[in-house]
Amino acid sequence: MRGDRLIHHQLLLAQAFNGLADALDHSSGFAMTPIAFASLPAEPAAGMIMCINDSGANGWGQVVTPGGFNTVLAWFNGTNWKVLGA
Repeated sequence: MRGDRLIHHQLLLAQAFNGLADALDHSSGFAMTPIAFASLPAEPAAGMIMCINDSGANGWGQVVTPGGFNTVLAWFNGTNWKVLGA
């Protein structure tokens, strides 16, 4: 790749990151789309956060179980999905 093309691509990348940073800086919240427990990733990574709309548990720190009527914010600790908020 020619040097001038490489510099041009780096400039475009920098502009994109600056645009993203501006959007995040001026945001006023974050919305998650609630999903069913059965739709959670098959192999979640520790630290993932999801909004689950059919949790049987709704108390902070409880293990999320499917089949309930609670919408909760859940965190995967590497072993279980745990309620962060209801």
